[in-house]
Amino acid sequence: MLKPYAHLMRRPGAGAFFAAGILGRMPISMIGLGIVILIAQESGSYGLAGAISGVAVIAGALTGPVQGRLVDRFGQRMLLLIGSVLCTVALGGLLVAVRADAATWILYALSFVAGGTRPQVGSFVRARWTHLLGRGRALQTAFALEAVGDEVVFIVGPVLVTTLATQWSPYAALTAAGVLGLAGGIWLATLRASDPPGRGKSNGAEQARMPWLSITLLSLIGLGLGATLGGAEVITVAFTTEKGKAGLAGVVLAIWAFGSLLAGLWYGSVHWRAPVERRLLIGTIALAITLAPLPWVNSVLMLGVVLFCCGMTIAPTMVAVTACVEEWVPPERLTEAITWTVTGILLGVAPGNAAAGHAVDVLGPSDAYWVPFGVGIACAIVAAVSITFARPKERFAHN
Repeated sequence: MLKPYAHLMRRPGAGAFFAAGILGRMPISMIGLGIVILIAQESGSYGLAGAISGVAVIAGALTGPVQGRLVDRFGQRMLLLIGSVLCTVALGGLLVAVRADAATWILYALSFVAGGTRPQVGSFVRARWTHLLGRGRALQTAFALEAVGDEVVFIVGPVLVTTLATQWSPYAALTAAGVLGLAGGIWLATLRASDPPGRGKSNGAEQARMPWLSITLLSLIGLGLGATLGGAEVITVAFTTEKGKAGLAGVVLAIWAFGSLLAGLWYGSVHWRAPVERRLLIGTIALAITLAPLPWVNSVLMLGVVLFCCGMTIAPTMVAVTACVEEWVPPERLTEAITWTVTGILLGVAPGNAAAGHAVDVLGPSDAYWVPFGVGIACAIVAAVSITFARPKERFAHN
């Protein structure tokens, strides 16, 4: 199962930028959860905590396409350096503001700056794979590897955040997120050989037609996946706290991510004969089915088991979305299209955080799990609509 990935790692420079990409992505799994824990502890409101955390995600989603265009024109190096520094400084300012009991709007503003300046490392690394491999089966394996990398981030990050927050201080947890993101961003910026060159203003991308309806629907699926991830994260923190096991929140979330990691490794090692659209639909349906038992879970142990099963559907569905993009989008606009779907995922986390936090405050943690389940149903419906009405006739990927 691991042979295709070992072959990828033998490509020149691949191992270095893959590792730097994982380190640079650590803030994705740490900032949101760290803000939730910190604000909930200081204010006593999961709704406020989810909202402030969600602002950072919204900012990142809004600036993602802008970052993609800047990178296409000028390369990744300067944006990585500037963005990593600004994000870390904003996180430091947020910590100071919380400690000083500053006005709520200041917390929102600093959260927005931190999220908006954080480099979109996941998209940048996928662009490096595209630059290194071209299109075809190897690239899809690389995308699966990146999905696995995402899950590694979501295994290590939550455990690190909750451990630092419960054993030391929630302020230390966010500090670690900023430092790791800064280190990863600087490291990736130094890897000049794998950085796709800037194409300037006239790169020919405008000459190719983007299938916007298809990309919009795929981005909506990504938005739903993000909302599921964000919502379940907030609810799980509240659920474990209610059960007197607050320190296990990160462990449970890591179990969820570990299920996704295993499924992603398996998915990327298989030479699929089924059309990618069918895989996408099956993935979203499986996600909804595995989310269904969550409102009836009554123990932390059982929660871990159910979330592990849910995780088995996450990475394959994400990879299927990216594979659809590869087949549906002209080669010269592939990176831009991937940025939009990744933006959809990031943008979905914010309303997921906020809706789940509000549901926890009103209904309690167990019943709040109806929120991600409903989103899962919506993902399956959008996937069915996408492959039925918005699938482009022209295909671009070659195996």
